[in-house]
Amino acid sequence: MKRKKEKPDELLKNVLSIVSIAVVALLLVVLFKLKGGILGMVVGTIAVAALIYWLMEIKKIFEEQKAPTSEEHEWFYDLIEEEENITFIAKVPGPAKEVKVKIVDDILEIKGGRNFLQRIQIPKGTILQEKTYISGVLHLKLQKTATPNSEMPPRKV
Repeated sequence: MKRKKEKPDELLKNVLSIVSIAVVALLLVVLFKLKGGILGMVVGTIAVAALIYWLMEIKKIFEEQKAPTSEEHEWFYDLIEEEENITFIAKVPGPAKEVKVKIVDDILEIKGGRNFLQRIQIPKGTILQEKTYISGVLHLKLQKTATPNSEMPPRKV
């Protein structure tokens, strides 16, 4: 018989649920022993209501950490090449302080929030002139420093 492997988040969620129920059950037993009667029932009811509330909050936290949506799997961008410049526009998850742009050789690397990482091939010899990030949209202005067909000027050695 094969067992379904659980993800760490699901396992943690199950463990928290079991521990929470055990703690509330223990509290109810202690309350009924100490404060019998109607007062014990009222306090027990409040404890159960608090447990239900906190279990719902824990469930919300785990649902927020679900797998990426289909929108995050598809990434669209515009790369507009002109004679000497390149304009790049793309939707990148933020916040703005986590959005980083790096050019290595002929690869443009873009990092963003929620472990976002994309690499795009661009012409060799391209440098970053300007970067703006507003409302989830990254706008880059790149400059081509050398075209493949042009000759490099002689250097003094």
